[in-house]
Amino acid sequence: MSFFKRLFGGGEDPETRAERLFSEGQFGPAKLAFEEALDRSSEASKREALAERIDACLDALAEARLEDAERLASNGELELAFDELGHALEVVASDALRERILAARDRLERGDAAEQAAAEELTDEERWVLLSGAWEDAQAEEYEDYGEAFVEAVLALHAGKVSEARKGLEAVLEDAEAPRYLWLELGRARVLDGDRTGAREAFVELVESMAEDERGLPLLAAYVELAKLAEEDDEHEEAVSFYQRAMEEFDEDPRPYFVFGRYLRDQELFAEAVDVLEAGANLLDEDRPDLMYLQEVGLALADAGRDADAVGTFERIVSILTTRSQTDFPPTGTERLAQLHEKQGNPQRAADLYAALARGSDRSGHFRYHREAGRLLAELGLKDEARRMWTRALALTEDAEAQATLREQLDAL
Repeated sequence: MSFFKRLFGGGEDPETRAERLFSEGQFGPAKLAFEEALDRSSEASKREALAERIDACLDALAEARLEDAERLASNGELELAFDELGHALEVVASDALRERILAARDRLERGDAAEQAAAEELTDEERWVLLSGAWEDAQAEEYEDYGEAFVEAVLALHAGKVSEARKGLEAVLEDAEAPRYLWLELGRARVLDGDRTGAREAFVELVESMAEDERGLPLLAAYVELAKLAEEDDEHEEAVSFYQRAMEEFDEDPRPYFVFGRYLRDQELFAEAVDVLEAGANLLDEDRPDLMYLQEVGLALADAGRDADAVGTFERIVSILTTRSQTDFPPTGTERLAQLHEKQGNPQRAADLYAALARGSDRSGHFRYHREAGRLLAELGLKDEARRMWTRALALTEDAEAQATLREQLDAL
């Protein structure tokens, strides 16, 4: 038989061609041929047998994807392995094979998490270098005078050994001649140790010890810590006063505007939050603006009911990242953008954004993103795309009620 006859089937009937292709390992073409045979058949028993053969093709395709994923994982290509497992879950037919694929994905997730944890584990020397690299010159000089006891206390604090760290820092304070920046570290330790009054005293000591020409990050950090403590104690006027002092003393730094704007949004003072955040946005680098800051602006605009402005801000973030060849968009703002587009009657754009999020790094939201993308695609009449999204969503949840709803939706397509 010539190549073209083998490719297009020649005189073979669809079922014979399908079985031949299956035996040759061409499971995709075999599935299409079995489906052609199913369309031509009207006998119930024959149709049932053909449907089973179609499922066998799907399982064979999924099995191949699973093997590819395991091979990629063994070579350290985890992202590609995750993609292959995702494709396998899209086509798998049998429950038993689905369980194997899910188990493989779970193993891969655990291995990935363990590898990341191991990669993030630093030695004390490495951690100290990272910490000290962020200090100002005067701050580093003061800390150097405190010696090894201070080093051990700070490392304990960043290792989560709060009680040990606080005791060490308190001991250093007893011998310190003119502590200033030490109050910042001690204040943080007291916060974590539950001593809010002592923490306030420490941060106030730092603020009062700073000279006019010492308006660096430690002072800004102290103002923010004081504002947060006041906020948590429902002393909102005091919290606002600390935020305002920070903005006044750091009037060319967008960070105090960011934290104050977020505070105002949390208090549901949305118009005020927009005013503060937009004022701070003027201080951002025009060429490489802080995208988390822009996201906060967009959220405040959306909360204030300025939907068009919010969409413009969120789309600017997406555009900046896309220009940088990055498609892992900030989940909070991007999901809000999708909701706004749907509200404004643009479901296709909303579906595209949910689909992008479903491919992103926010795995905790993948089920929701797949489900929402599927819903919008189904409403648009894009049944194949909706089926793909809902099938993936089904594999991402163990909630029985959610699974039942998805199966009903898939059956209705």
